Amino acid sequence: MATIDGKIETWKNNLLDLTKRNRLLNYRDSKRMSLKIEHTDFSDLFESFVVNEKPIVFPYVADTNSDDEELENSIYDYPVTTNQTPFETQRTLKTLRDKNKTAIEEQGINILYLSFGFLEWRESSHSDIWFKSPILLVPASLTIESITSPYILSLHEDEIIINPTLAYKLENDFFKYLKEWFFLK
Repeated sequence: MATIDGKIETWKNNLLDLTKRNRLLNYRDSKRMSLKIEHTDFSDLFESFVVNEKPIVFPYVADTNSDDEELENSIYDYPVTTNQTPFETQRTLKTLRDKNKTAIEEQGINILYLSFGFLEWRESSHSDIWFKSPILLVPASLTIESITSPYILSLHEDEIIINPTLAYKLENDFFKYLKEWFFLK
């Protein structure tokens, strides 16, 4: 039985994309595929969203002709702000919702996650290239009742996980050097 479990684990690890195209290893902000929730305290957001399962409500902006300065002054009544203007936030949320809905319908998987914490790393001490990888992945669902309703981000029923691709990379590419170094010293 142990050999079958070992084979399955090997197959799962071989499915991991360890190239720099994988956003789980080389995360890059993009205008329509990522959104940073600006919250003053990481632990408060985690407690509210994950522990208490309280959804995050994004503001709905009705007047698309308002200038950004007027909008920025008016959104402080809403429960959440992002790194984008309210109009950009709505466009990004629509894109994220549409992509996730397509993935669920076509592949049967939820691809929408709220990331808590990022690790900045480089492949060697001589490299000037830094990579950024999410650490904790919290599955989420994004819903909207009507075109004039706010988007609501809520906890999805899947398991909260530590980034499996990052964990594999750290274990196989970095920890083996530490083990070798400690055994040699």
